Parts: sequence; structure tokens; C-alpha cells
Amino acid sequence: MLSERQQLDSLYRLSRVLRSLDANPHAILQTALLITGEVLNVAQGSLVIFRADEDVEDILLLGALDNRAARRRRWLPLIQRGLVGFAQHSRRPVIARDISADPRWVRSTGTDGLPREGSAIAFPMEKRNRLYAVMTLIHPEVDYFDETIAQWLAGVSDIVSTAIGNLDAWTREAPLDEGRYRWLFEDAVVPIIITSLDGYILDVNRRACDFLRCQRNDIVDHPISAIHRMGTGPLGLDRLESLQSGRELEFRTTAYTTDSTELQVIVRARRLFFDNNDVIFWVEQDLTPQMELEQLRHDLTAMVYHDLRGPIHTIYGSFSALLRLLQGNQQPAIQDLLLVGSRSTQQLSRLVESLLDIQRLEEGKAVLDPKSTPLHSILTNAAQLVQPLAAEADQSLIYELPPELPSVYCDADMILRVVTNLMENAVKYTPMGGTIRLNASKIVSGIRISVTDSGPGIPKFLHRQIFDKFSRVKYKDAPKGIGLGLAFCRLAIEAHGGQIWVESEPNQGASFIFTLPVEKEAPAPEASAGVGS
Repeated sequence: MLSERQQLDSLYRLSRVLRSLDANPHAILQTALLITGEVLNVAQGSLVIFRADEDVEDILLLGALDNRAARRRRWLPLIQRGLVGFAQHSRRPVIARDISADPRWVRSTGTDGLPREGSAIAFPMEKRNRLYAVMTLIHPEVDYFDETIAQWLAGVSDIVSTAIGNLDAWTREAPLDEGRYRWLFEDAVVPIIITSLDGYILDVNRRACDFLRCQRNDIVDHPISAIHRMGTGPLGLDRLESLQSGRELEFRTTAYTTDSTELQVIVRARRLFFDNNDVIFWVEQDLTPQMELEQLRHDLTAMVYHDLRGPIHTIYGSFSALLRLLQGNQQPAIQDLLLVGSRSTQQLSRLVESLLDIQRLEEGKAVLDPKSTPLHSILTNAAQLVQPLAAEADQSLIYELPPELPSVYCDADMILRVVTNLMENAVKYTPMGGTIRLNASKIVSGIRISVTDSGPGIPKFLHRQIFDKFSRVKYKDAPKGIGLGLAFCRLAIEAHGGQIWVESEPNQGASFIFTLPVEKEAPAPEASAGVGS
């Protein structure tokens, strides 16, 4: 049975889930029944809800799709003179260890759909000395339920009683709430579809009809899969099964209108009670306006980046020409200023190229110019570009490169910018007089390159986050930036079939490491696709 740790974990999970249901009593009770069944590995059961006078208000089911009339017909004998009634009137748990021989498991024509073998438990649920429900669970094994389970169910009852709030207000306001929810459903500004638990459409609101360009009768009784793809996703192949178990889902998919137009949507779905029915609500959010704005932003950004390239190249060319013209000039300050301007322009050019590459790689577009390139030349070029910055900060650059490194199949300019980016970051975060190491070595799967600094280090919880766009390590007096450099590095390395990560401890520096496949293992140029974030 359940260990003490499993009991505590399951009660904590139940409490967390119920707190998210906005004090909707039926949703809380149905969810509690579903989670209880899941925890105890029980597939059949019920939760009978009682009014203040202890007359039956509703019956919720576990593992069945009966309508309301069928539920009452099947369970009423057990309520009137059977196991449920015993728990209701005694106000204590009642266990039927073998329902095939227990007289409290009433057999009659109306109960034909209930099991005839196994064991069962009926547990009363009270709040302020008022009984409001009896939960009944059935298992095919004889003697499955015991006092340990009864004690755990007492914890479930306490959590549910806290979650449902004011019982009197619930009973008194239920008809008003149902009318209000019906009005909210019909006049909601978002498309809402209601289906049965097996996914067949029962109703849609006006906004859904407009969205799908149809009349209500055109799609009622059709499966939800006729409206949009269900997809798979992390919850498994069967989204309906996940919803039936009480999970709330959110996923992106394609919706189809009746005139065959395809629309990108975000779907939010959950199991609810509506008009006394156990149903699934599907809220469809049209992403078309957001996608249009995103495309506009993308086009404007790309235009700005492309327009920056020309002036930057012109400025760099001007600095280079002045350096040649003034070569041998007796005023060292002029040469130093021109070198600073030239290096800064190169940095700006690399930034613009990286921004363009981020956009292209996020869209899954191929690496631009892959070819066989000696790795040694890429690493030495990067070191030469960063050496002046390190010298200004009185930092030591140490190269740990074997004399012979294989060629790699890559976009040489892109990988050069990756290494340069990592080394410039190392310069930024390494204190005056610190050390930066550039290392390369052969490994089984290809080449391993690392850039190690002697800076403040990076906390472990940020090791993955820093490779996301606009993410930065923040601490007092940290260098300024917008947090795009490492995002570019990740996308570029993954697009080449490699991996990138960081190894670091606080106050012990950081090592940024990436791998690349060697030439013979690299993909063909047309297959070298980028990986989106």
C-alpha cells in the first residue's frame, strides 16, 4: 500500500491542484475523486453529494461516462440501503472486504453496471459537522482497502473541505451560478468548445461559431479532432486520457475552419462541470494577430540589422585606410586611437552578424557557408582578435592547443565569432591581472574546445539559463550587455551538430565548453540545419 512518504506527497499534490480551481465545488470534488483514484490505483468509484437535508444533490463518477439519470438509478440502492447509506448515517468509513459476500453491496436490477467481485470503501466527508459527500472506491482485488487507506482518506477529506469554502453559499447560489456561467459561456470574447469526456462536441459559443465560420449545428456531435489537431506533447499520446484524469492542458496547434482555412491557435483545456454535466472545456486563442505582429517585428529588425552592415563596413574601412596612411607617424596616440576605433567597429560588426544569425538559426535555416576548415586557424584568429582587449586589462591569454588539430566541417566565420564571443566574455568577467585559457583537444565524437576564465563564476541554477536570449549573470559591478552573445553561441554550435555548456563554481571562474564533429562525421551542407530555441 502507500508508504508514509507517498501519502504525504499525494496529499500535498492534491492540495496544490485544488487551490488552482477557484473554489468551484463540483470541479474540486471531481478532481479530488480523480486524483484519489489515481493515487490508489482505483478505476471505479463515485462521489455522492448531499444537500443540507442529506438528500442526494448529484453523483460524480470515476471511470464511467453515464448520464445523470443513469448514475442515480445505478447508485441509489447503495445510497438508500447499502454501503454508501451506511457511511452516510454512521459518519464513519465502511469497508467491504469482499463485495461478493457483503450484504451491504446491494444487488438489484438497477445496479447491473457495478462490479460484483472485489472490495470497496465508502468514506463520509464532513465540514463543520455537516455531511456533504460520501466517496466510494471499488477495486477488483478482495481485501484491498484497509485502515491505512481510511486514515489517508481522512486527510483527503480535510483538504477537500478546506478547498470548497462555504457549503451553505454553495448550495444556495448554485442555480444562480449555473445561469451566470451559461451567460459567460455564450457571450465570452474567446472561442469556447464543450465536449463530452470522449471528445465529441456538445456545444460551442457564438465566438467559436464566428471563429470557425460555421453554425452551431454544423459541428455539434463531431469529434474535437475535426476542429484542431490534438498533437502529442509531453503528457503522452492521448490528450483526452490526460484530461479525463484531471490534468489541465495547454498546447499550440492548428485549427481548421469550415472553409478549410488553417489558423494557428493556443488551446487550453480542462475537465469541468457545466449545466450538471461532466465535460471538457476547450478555449481556443487565435494567434493570427500575434503572428502578424511578430512577423512585422521580425521584418523591421532584419531591415535594421541589414542597414547597419553598410555603415559599419564603411567606418571599418575608413579606420583601416587611416592606419595605412598614417603608418610611421611620430604620434603614437593617433595610432592607438585608430586601433581602438578599428577594434570597436569589428566588435560591432560581429554583434550585427550574430543578431542576423540568431534570427536565421531560430527559423531553422541552414548554416550559410559550411566547408572543411582547419580548426587551428579559427582558434588562432580568435585569439589574435581578443589579445589587445586582454592586454588592456593586464590579463594573460594562455593557449593550450595541440600542434595538430583536424579540420572541421563548419561555417568558419560563424565558429570564429563563437570563439571570439566566448573569449571576449572571459575578458569582461576576469579581473585585472587574471588569466584566460583557450584549450582544444580531440575526443571520441570530434573536437572539444573550452574557454576558461578566472572570474566570479556562475551559480549552478543559471548554467542552462544563461544560454537563453536576454539572460545575464547579475551581480554587483557586473559588465553591462543585452545577453545575446551566449544565445548566438548555443544556436550556432547546435546548428553544426555540436553541444555547448558551462562548468563553474561561484568564485572559481567558469569554463565554457563546446564540441564540434570532425570533418568525416559532419553532415552534408544541405542537411546542416539550425536548431530553434
